[in-house]
Formats: sequence, C-alpha cells, structure tokens
Amino acid sequence: MPIPSLHLEHNERVLLVLHRHWLVLVRELLAVIFMIIMGILVFSVKSVWYEIVDDGVVDPVVAFLLSLYALLILALMFAIWINYRLDVWIITTKRVIDVEQRGLFNREISEFLVANIQDITTEVPTIIMTLFGFGNMTIQTAGHKNFTVREIPRLEEAKKIILDCSRQAHTL
Repeated sequence: MPIPSLHLEHNERVLLVLHRHWLVLVRELLAVIFMIIMGILVFSVKSVWYEIVDDGVVDPVVAFLLSLYALLILALMFAIWINYRLDVWIITTKRVIDVEQRGLFNREISEFLVANIQDITTEVPTIIMTLFGFGNMTIQTAGHKNFTVREIPRLEEAKKIILDCSRQAHTL
C-alpha cells in the first residue's frame, strides 16, 4: 500500500500509483551536482588563502566550512529525495488521492470522487516532456477546486483509467 493511512472503501482497489517522472529528480540532482562542483572549485583555491593568512588559522576554518557545506549538500539531497518520493497520485476505482509533499514536514492530501469529474486536461509543454513521455494533468471537479499534478509519467494511461472509472461511476 503506498500510504499506511490509506483506507480503501468496500469494493475499492488501487489502479495506478504515480510519482513524478524520474527525469525531474535527475534535473534537481544536477543542480546539486553543480553546487558540489562549485564548492570544490572554491575550496581548491585554499593556496591563495595561505599567502594572505597563516596556515594555522586557515586549515581549521576551511575544514569547518567544508564540513558545513557538505552537510548542507546532504540535507538538500535528502529534501529533494523526500519531496520526489512522497509526492504521489493514487488512482482508485472510486477516487483520486493527491499527496503533495511541500517541504520536509508539510504534506497536503486531497482526494475527490471520480464521479465528480467534469473535465480532464493534459499538457505536454516542452520537447523534453514529449521525448520522455511525461506531462501535466489538470482535473476539474464539480464544486471543488482544480487538481493539477505536474510532471507525471504515463499521462494518457492515467487519463484513460480516470475517465473509465468516471464513466462507470455515472452508470451505476
């Protein structure tokens, strides 16, 4: 089960669980790798500091700053992974559950019945999204806000499953 607190109703089953596309994680981690490379470049010019300040002062300061920088990089990588892993969209036979992780300790869980769906819009705005087969989906429901999930894979499959469940709910 994707979420321990997810309680399914009678005759309800999970049809599809979607996370953001893996390329989104790679994109965010590339930014972290760039920060690591920039940190290495900054700390590699330590020899310039030796000419200005005594060695005994520079080494402990550089070691402290390097440790602090490594800790911040690790914390950033952890936050990126948590956000990627805990952002989930669960499609069941009766409802759609949107779990949005907004930082380390802030999570928003929304759900709506597939019977209330009025419109589904899919969007593939960039060439990268087209090549790798992922995009954005917005679902408009009766009397509720629009639900948008960004950068999900298997966009057309998810749309088809949701529409099929919505049609079945209307025929019952």
